Amino acid sequence: MSAANPFSPRLVIALIAIGIAGFAVLLLLLAFGSSLGSQRDGRAHAQSVAATGYKGLVELAGAVREAHLVRDHDELFDHLLVLSVEPQTKAYDLSRLLENRASYPTLIILPKWMTVPDRRRRGWVRAFGPGIPIQSLSALGENVRVVPAGATPGRTAAGAGLLRGLDFPVPASPQAIEGDGIVPLVPLGRGALVARLGDRPHYVIADPDLVNNQGLRDPATARAALELLDALNQDEQYAIDFDLTLNGLAGAGSSNLLRLALEPPFLAMTLALIAAALLAGLHGAFRFGQPRPEERAIPLGKTALVENSAGLIRLAGREARLGGAYADVMRQESARAASAPAWLQGAELDAYLDRLDKSDGPAFSALAERLDQASDRPALMAAARDLYHWKKDVIA
Repeated sequence: MSAANPFSPRLVIALIAIGIAGFAVLLLLLAFGSSLGSQRDGRAHAQSVAATGYKGLVELAGAVREAHLVRDHDELFDHLLVLSVEPQTKAYDLSRLLENRASYPTLIILPKWMTVPDRRRRGWVRAFGPGIPIQSLSALGENVRVVPAGATPGRTAAGAGLLRGLDFPVPASPQAIEGDGIVPLVPLGRGALVARLGDRPHYVIADPDLVNNQGLRDPATARAALELLDALNQDEQYAIDFDLTLNGLAGAGSSNLLRLALEPPFLAMTLALIAAALLAGLHGAFRFGQPRPEERAIPLGKTALVENSAGLIRLAGREARLGGAYADVMRQESARAASAPAWLQGAELDAYLDRLDKSDGPAFSALAERLDQASDRPALMAAARDLYHWKKDVIA
């Protein structure tokens, strides 16, 4: 009587499926965890959907140009690169990036608002005033500072230099930049909404409301932002890069082998390996044909005992030493079959058995001695075979 299976097949399959799904989610989090939730973190970077983020600028630029999110320094090219500076951005990181971009157009967007996360809506923020201290201003030059522009919101500011002929709506509580080496491109009040840093093609947007998600709700601001990007880009360049490395969202695709395996062109090989693993699992889950009964390691019965004993003797290399014992067994069987007197033993019994053979073949005593003197397995088998045939022919 067999015991019933305590587990339901459906329950087992469900547990296996849940385990596989959980493991897959774990791998995805390990590979892409740094970027999966970046759109809802309430920060000011190119993937953020918060009011202070620049997801809208990326989508706006991507609608009419080629927009790329840069997660690795090796992906930087000669077209315009947009950097979004946050309050926690280090001056050293910004200086190093600008030094590597010495001859390439680079647009730096400074922060403005003091914000806190909105508890009711994930990814949203609440602004409670301007005036965030900017630790990275020293990377832009000496004596560079951000000041209130003192202009009236709603009016427009005219561009100068590269931006001549462009008008920019003045946002609420406008913020401007001034200092040594600052060349105003959109003058406003005491400083500039947009400026160039010295002679390099490096530009600064002092007031992020000109390009962030909150400001782009105004069609005039969105149009001015797109014209600004085109004007600052190099000639015949239709692509715009948005940096994420400065915001700590680098993908590190070259160093993350797991992420590398889940992205093209290696994704095809990963999917092929997963399919092969699933097929192997199916092959092991379903049995083909009747199951073979499990055999005992040591079978029962006299035959098994004799075979195991013979195997041990064979492994020990003692087969040749069994000739005398086999000769004694054949002597006693032959004497019993020939009804020899019980008092006959040893040489007298051998002489009795020798007299039974009337042919010219070898006598029993000679065969027994030959068997006892065998030194290897072939000689032993030959002598035992001859003694067996003698018994069969003489006493059968």
